[in-house]
Formats: sequence, structure tokens, C-alpha cells
Amino acid sequence: MSASRSSTVTVGRDQSHVNSHVATALMDLRDFDQATRALRPNRLIIAVDFGTTYSAVSYVAIPEGSSPEAIGPRDIRSIKNFPERFETGDQMDLEVPTEVMYPSTPAFRKNEAQDHTEHKSAVHETLEGPGFMDPDFDIDTGDILAEEEDVTMLDDDDDRFRWGYQVHELWSLPATHSDDTYRPLSRFKLLLDQSPDTESVREQLSTTLTELRRRRILSDKPLQVIADFLTHLLRHTQDQLRSEGYDDTYSKEIVLCVPAIWTQKACRDMQSCMALAMQRAQFDGVDVRQNSIENLFIVSEPEAAAAYVLSTVRTLQILDTSMFIKVNQFGKEAARWMRTRGLHGSSFLNESFRAHLHHLLDSETYLERDDRTETINGIIEELMINRFEYRIKRSFDIFDVPGHRHFPVSGLRDNPEKGFKKGLIKISVRKIKDMFLERFRGIDNIMMGQITAAIERGRTVNVRISIAIFFPIH
Repeated sequence: MSASRSSTVTVGRDQSHVNSHVATALMDLRDFDQATRALRPNRLIIAVDFGTTYSAVSYVAIPEGSSPEAIGPRDIRSIKNFPERFETGDQMDLEVPTEVMYPSTPAFRKNEAQDHTEHKSAVHETLEGPGFMDPDFDIDTGDILAEEEDVTMLDDDDDRFRWGYQVHELWSLPATHSDDTYRPLSRFKLLLDQSPDTESVREQLSTTLTELRRRRILSDKPLQVIADFLTHLLRHTQDQLRSEGYDDTYSKEIVLCVPAIWTQKACRDMQSCMALAMQRAQFDGVDVRQNSIENLFIVSEPEAAAAYVLSTVRTLQILDTSMFIKVNQFGKEAARWMRTRGLHGSSFLNESFRAHLHHLLDSETYLERDDRTETINGIIEELMINRFEYRIKRSFDIFDVPGHRHFPVSGLRDNPEKGFKKGLIKISVRKIKDMFLERFRGIDNIMMGQITAAIERGRTVNVRISIAIFFPIH
């Protein structure tokens, strides 16, 4: 993917000078502003946070005649109203799960293409003919659809692509687990990180990706999953922006924040995914066939955070030796002195709790039905989504008084040793607390590793700032 030097900034850990000083973040933003002064008067800056577990999009408008310096944090808005979100007004209303679920056949791609060809004639020309090519991923839907017999119309609700909360909604239904066709994909952002730390996650993803390739839903390039998710995220963003009155008179500029630990190759791959998604979502200035893209700016997450803090914290001096740390669903990244890493975020807490439920329920096979409308896996995933993810994890207080949390399971037989009573699983607060503390200790070790490395270089760490928290709260 190519782009003009003035329109795209790419960062990665093998570009050492980018991470050399916190001040670099401010310089990047100044360059960003200078590079866009010649664009149309009305500007709309759209920032995409593509996360391991959850993703978000924020935006700020700079109307004609306004100075970017006059824009403050209170002017920033976030995209919301994601499809099939569970609760309006929920603290996670501004984020959407980074998850997808594919239907049983690749025919959905043709239907999606037809649904999105009426907005822009240029995109319509790209999608004309027996099929259309995603050049970055070598998948020609024309050839694929020719091999399918029933591809004219897909009226069945089961044969549509799902993303975000749509995946949670379907996966929370026990009957979904009776059909092996439905396999959700999550944490696929880690496909861009080829380090040993993410190998186990990538291996888990490989099983589902292999099956999707066998069914010709995906090409041989697994990064297409990222492009598919981003496509729907950006389409929703476009719809929300239009509903807010931001029409084509606004020049849209995309800012993508990436982990500081990513290599240049990971940044380039992410740029390719964004380009394809932007084209599908009908953003201007994207030509995937010509390998060109305009108005996409890629900056490292810690440096973007540093720039924000330096613009709001008056007592912080630019020459201070400071550490800007992001603690999120994946774990943590620090802008400087990369030494220690680990997988200690939200999705890995889910793994611990899911494993505990399997330990309790795997032997309770009487709960399953012969018609497979009720399975142990389905029961566990229903508890994970409806009880743990949305009710317990987001408000759990590790300093809470001892007690128990209860999880309903229809037909569960009493078993005092396992904490089963009257159709409920009783799990102690201490047990859940230990799962949290295991992740907190891992994050603490990573943070201390960064501080130790800084001290060994003769630096005095005057300020430590944690950006976001373990589980985002808005």
C-alpha cells in the first residue's frame, strides 16, 4: 500500500527514532495539521481505536474558519448506537466488541456488495461484473459465487455476517452451539503480532480460519478478517456521521492508533486492511487497485496519549522523563524501554472464568438435550455473556466484602461440593477476585519492568500516567 509522504505517517518498533521522546508525539500532530491545511474548509477528524477485545471510534469537527488549536477534549464525540447493543446507556455504549461471525457460505459477500453500491459511482464501478476483487487479499467473489448453487438471495437470517454485539447476541443463545458452522472470531488483532507472546492465541484462531478457508469464505490471507470487521465498523461510522449532519462538504481524515510494539510490517498490513475497509465504506481518496490512499494517519498509541496529556496537564514539563502506559483489554504497551510483555487483559480474564465454569459443568452431561439445542458449551457461553461479561466483570470490586455470586442453570442438580443449589452455581467473590489479581499482578510486573529499564539507563521517572484502565469505563 502506497501513500504520499504528506498524508500518511507510519510507526513501528523498528523505527527507533519515532519513540525517542514524548515531544515527538506533539511534532506528529503538528505535521498532521500542516498536511491537511490545504484540504476543504470543513474538516472532520475521525480516530479509530481498533482494540483486541473492544473497538471504538471518536471524531471532532473543525468547521470552516475555526482553528484546530481552539478544539478541546470537550469537543470530541464518540460513535455509538452499535447494532444490537445489549443496554442503552451502558458504560460500554461507546465501544463495540472486536468480534465477527461468518455465515455458512461466501454468498453473503455478493449481497453485501449489492447493498453498498448505490452511494458512490466509483465504488459501483469497482463492484460491477460477475464479482469483485479484493486485491490485497486475492479473493474474487465472482469465482466463489459461481461454485455455489443457492446464491441468488439469502433471506435466511442465519446466513448473514455478524459483527460486534451481533456476535454476542447470537452466541448467548445455547441453541447456536448445536451447529458447528457458527464459530465466532475474536482477538484477531493479534494476527498482526508475530511475537511468541501471541502464538497461543494465533494457534487458537488458526482452527477456525482454516475451516473458513476450506469453505471459501476467506482467502489464504487471514488478515481479511480484520478488513471485514473494520468495513462494518466504518460503515456504521459513516451512517452515524450522516445522521449527525456531517455530509460530503466535510473532508474526512482518519487517524489510526497502533501499538508501539508493532513492527513496520504490522503497520503496513494494518494500513492495507484500513484501505480496503475505507473503500468498502465509501470514504473518499482510496484506490485499492492502484495501491493508493489519502488522509490516513497512523500514530502510536502511547504517543497519541502523551500528546493528549501534554495538552491538558499544565504541570507536566516536556523534558520530564515520563512513562505513558496503556492498560487495556490486551494488556499493556509503553512508549519507551520495551522489555517485558504479557497477555493479561480482559479477554484473558474471560478465559480464566470460562475454564472455571468448564471445570464445574463438563461432567454434568445430563444438562444436554438429545436434539443438541442445549449443550454444555452453550450453557457456559450464555453465562459468560449474560452474567459475567455484562453484569459482573465491569463493576466487580476486588475490595468487596466476602460473599458469593450466583449463576442460574436450568435443571442443575444440587451438589454442595461444587456449590450447586436450587438451579444456581454459587461462586465465591474470593475466587473471582483471585482471577482479577492474577491479571493485575501480570500488568504490575510489566510496568515495573519498564521503570527498572529506565532507571538502569540513568533516568529518574518523575511521572507515571496510566492511560485508560484495565476495563474501559466511560
